[in-house]
Amino acid sequence: MRYSRLDVLSAALLVAAAVVGIALLPALPDRLAVHFGAGGSPDNFLSARLGVLLVPAIGLVVLAAVRGALPLGGDVPAPPWFGLAVAAFLAYVHVVVLAWNLGLGVNVTLFVLPAVAVVVVLALVVDRG
Repeated sequence: MRYSRLDVLSAALLVAAAVVGIALLPALPDRLAVHFGAGGSPDNFLSARLGVLLVPAIGLVVLAAVRGALPLGGDVPAPPWFGLAVAAFLAYVHVVVLAWNLGLGVNVTLFVLPAVAVVVVLALVVDRG
């Protein structure tokens, strides 16, 4: 498989999200809220060190899967722009969760739900394309 500039940008975005989390580590609580219920209340926590790396790491695996570097999907990988969309979505969610954990009063559901809708629409475009 040949990698495009968008693939490199996608991976760089996820690495940057991890770097942001690591840089914020001293200001974050020892246990991070990493999952939120439908009402916006946190319902799952991880150690801060694991919490700042988990989403970016999962994002790199997902990126490799959707771009065909891992034999998890179909025979034809998703286009590079979709990999970038997925990476941007996961980096965005990571930053929103970090902001909530910093006490910035972010409503995670309100911020994340529209982004989920965009990714679903883009996935439907790729599936029908």
